[in-house]
Amino acid sequence: MMIDCAVYVDGVRRDTDHDPDDLAERLAGLTGNDFIWVGINNPTHDEMERLGKALRMHPLAVEDTIGAHQRPKIERYSDHVFISMRAVSYNDDDITTNEVNICLGAHYLLTVRHGGASLVDARHRAEVSPERLSHGPIVGLHAVVDSIVDHYESVAAELETDVGEVEASVFSPDRTEDSRRIYRLKRETLEFRHAVAPLRDPMSRFATVADPEALRPYFRDIADHLQRAVDAIDSIDSLLSNALNAYLAQLSVQQNEDMRKLAAGAALFAIPTAVAGVYGMNFEHMPELSWTFGYPACLAAMGGTCWYVYRRFKKSGWL
Repeated sequence: MMIDCAVYVDGVRRDTDHDPDDLAERLAGLTGNDFIWVGINNPTHDEMERLGKALRMHPLAVEDTIGAHQRPKIERYSDHVFISMRAVSYNDDDITTNEVNICLGAHYLLTVRHGGASLVDARHRAEVSPERLSHGPIVGLHAVVDSIVDHYESVAAELETDVGEVEASVFSPDRTEDSRRIYRLKRETLEFRHAVAPLRDPMSRFATVADPEALRPYFRDIADHLQRAVDAIDSIDSLLSNALNAYLAQLSVQQNEDMRKLAAGAALFAIPTAVAGVYGMNFEHMPELSWTFGYPACLAAMGGTCWYVYRRFKKSGWL
């Protein structure tokens, strides 16, 4: 479904209707750096075929635009560039990615959204600078790509905050169940990496050939932001791996402490059990059986021995 379509003459927006069949005619009347910016959301196969024909897109670019599961990439064709990206959002330990496909031609910019990604703010930011938009559709491309990439760093910052919470929980004196959250965050980090990392090198190469040359520093800045996002993802993944290892080590230590306490308790019960077992054999000739103070002496000996053993265990930290 086409959601926005406008012609930009000298960087100033002029609204048009949303009829794809008229795009070819409109494009033919554009000169200089004037261009048309078409925004479409979750297009059907027929809609993309019509748009592709009107914009003279390469069949492979049309096919990639329809398929919503492309690997992030930049493809150069004879007269246009195709870029596939993923807009990323993060909420409650959950990474959500939505594909955004962009096609840049000499006099047009096509942005195709899949899912819940929104490019309205990016377009508005570009439109408030008509002097920049007067350089052509590549300025609109920069606005869209820059908006998506900037959000990568925001998501990375939120992930780092959650990783800090996990680390604090792992190393706290309280017993916690952190393994499930660590695995979840690692899985979300992996999905984040798949959305960001493949675009790093293509964007660096694109920044060296972007036309006009005056815009190349802006695309190099985007490449730098992508590199920072990838570095942050690597850091987050490493911290999560370390947190998981620390959690498993803590768990092992806690289990060892539990086993020591159980062993100490068993030793305490073993002492009176052994004595009671001896006197429970009911032999006829046992001297202590006829002794008046045999019973209290036996209880005292058991109690004293247990107390001594308990004190030793307590002093050594086993109890």
